[in-house]
Amino acid sequence: MTSNKPQHLNPLAILYFIFGHSWDAIFLIIISAGPIAHFSRYIGIAPLLGFAGLIILIVLWHTVRYLYFTFEIDDKMLTINSGILVKKHTHIPYPKIQTIQHTQWFFLVPFHLEKLQIETAGHDSTSPEAVLPLVNERIREEIERKRMGDSGVAADQAEATPEQKQSTDDAANYEIDPHELNVFALTSLGVFPIIGALLAIYGKAQEAIPEKFINSVTNVIIHQSAIIIGIVGILIIILSIAGSYLLIITRYYKFRLHSSNNQLKTEQGMFQRNSVTIPTARIQALQIKQNVIRQWCHISTVQAVTASSAGDDEDDNDLMILPVVKNNQVFKTLTPFVNWAPKQFSQLESLNKRTYWYFIRNAALLSLIVILPCLYFFHLWGSLSLLMLPIAILMGWYAGANTGWKIIDGQLILQNGHFFSRSQYVIPHKNIQSFSFAQSIWMTHTKLAHIRVNIRHGDTNQEIEIRYLPEKTGKEIFNWLKIR
Repeated sequence: MTSNKPQHLNPLAILYFIFGHSWDAIFLIIISAGPIAHFSRYIGIAPLLGFAGLIILIVLWHTVRYLYFTFEIDDKMLTINSGILVKKHTHIPYPKIQTIQHTQWFFLVPFHLEKLQIETAGHDSTSPEAVLPLVNERIREEIERKRMGDSGVAADQAEATPEQKQSTDDAANYEIDPHELNVFALTSLGVFPIIGALLAIYGKAQEAIPEKFINSVTNVIIHQSAIIIGIVGILIIILSIAGSYLLIITRYYKFRLHSSNNQLKTEQGMFQRNSVTIPTARIQALQIKQNVIRQWCHISTVQAVTASSAGDDEDDNDLMILPVVKNNQVFKTLTPFVNWAPKQFSQLESLNKRTYWYFIRNAALLSLIVILPCLYFFHLWGSLSLLMLPIAILMGWYAGANTGWKIIDGQLILQNGHFFSRSQYVIPHKNIQSFSFAQSIWMTHTKLAHIRVNIRHGDTNQEIEIRYLPEKTGKEIFNWLKIR
């Protein structure tokens, strides 16, 4: 029998509470600055002592929060007790636990401490039901051991399909190759946001430089301005590429994927190791993503659309499964981890090239919303916005050329393209929550239609839309979706 004696977090959790509410503390100090200074002078002490007293009170408050925060691990459930003025008791039966996410900064590794987040089947908010800010690794191991007991396995199996119940004892492992990680980092389009940020910083830096200094320098380099602008541009691009590269390398460093007993476990990160354990039954669809650069390199990224928010916050809570894999190896690599995935690549049906016009038209019209005001208000400089028109046309063509669909082995495969990135979704029929067949008055004449499919994504819904399909094809897919 496990003792149900209340346990405290590690004392370092006091720092977690303080830094977790640092903005609240800063706001409190700002609004109370005047009253504290006035009161300090009134009683004859230095204002700094008054502010020091406020900081001590803030630390004491979070220390009391730490003392009132306890948790209990018994044979049936995890109980978390918190609250000072208002007591809160959260009871989580082990069979109800769906995902366990633990995060560990590099400086906590010697102390075997980590942050633990737990979601249950009844999760319906943007944050997990249980967060243990700083506990020993053995706490997570004990919870996982109890969760994977007879009752926990039964709960997962109840939601799994017969195919998923097969070969549950066969473990599969994957670890990213350093060369593959380098290719993944170098082919990211994340460089463009960083370029924009650096250009903004450069503009602000120019504003901060004294005008007299700028004028004196300008007289010296007036004939070399183009060279200097070119050098600055090159430096910004180099720094952006390096920044994007380092961000991806540190995030997916030593990425590992493990599958056993209908559970997927991912682990990644250089300075902060982040691990997620989730039942494969919670995977609603597989998303195979490629930006245009990775399409040229014939590599893909595979993520899982899950009924959980324990994925990557920067990727809309999608769970990364394979950061980078060759196109012809996608399904072969996936099958040991998600056994309902297609066994091999299948050529998708695609649109007639004449249909691309509708995508190009829509993109061009959207670009005019920006171009026309720029031309009206900024005249000559506004003409630079005309560059958006050919880009929009290319984006429209790309969207049409990358639209595809296929029904195979009880699964619907849908593919679309947005902003020079292609996404292919593999959706089991049973995971489709709702669907619709849409057709405007004008589309009835052109015999075209839209198909929209909704699946669970985190705690909400994700709509996947394929536009301008032939009407006949759209009805065939719609009729297949109606079969239960």
